[in-house]
Amino acid sequence: MKAVRTLGRILLPASLVLLAACQTMPGKQTTEAKPEASAETSMQASSQGAPVAVFLADTVNQQGWTPVQIQAGTLYVNPQPVITRDDLVGVQAGTSQEGTGLLALALNNVGQKKITDITTQNPNKRLALVVGRTMLAAPSFTTPVTTDQLVFAVGTEQNATAAARAIAGVDENGNPIAPPADSQQGPGAATPAPGASAPSGN
Repeated sequence: MKAVRTLGRILLPASLVLLAACQTMPGKQTTEAKPEASAETSMQASSQGAPVAVFLADTVNQQGWTPVQIQAGTLYVNPQPVITRDDLVGVQAGTSQEGTGLLALALNNVGQKKITDITTQNPNKRLALVVGRTMLAAPSFTTPVTTDQLVFAVGTEQNATAAARAIAGVDENGNPIAPPADSQQGPGAATPAPGASAPSGN
């Protein structure tokens, strides 16, 4: 699928702002508002891109969940993904006014319903974003997420852009790239470092 790029400025909906602002290490939570994002790159999610999924997670052990070691301790991740590539219609990379890298996953109707249902039924937990074999973010949420996008703070603009390209399955010139032969999607295979460098797709 050919990637489509656009540059511009967007104003993040309030619920996404909160999700992005809550990108913190387990045990900490922030309620500060995140202003509008800038310098955004938009791409279509390609079936040839790196594996991508969003998992329900918590800092408290849950039966059957996979423990993942992170810098602040242990995060417990439900091995059943909430969102997969099939639920995406696009991906965007950009930055906040403070320069924080933001990665936005655009959801189809099915994906939006999944997120709304899971965040309604499981309040005060986390959504762990895994791209390739790297956990990029695990923000907490306190209210149901009802928007058609998930926005994650992933550290730097470089991280956001690299992750968006990996998901879209394109290189920096927009040319399709082959996915890694040993791609494996799952929380246990993820690098336990929210905010770590995004995979290049190699």
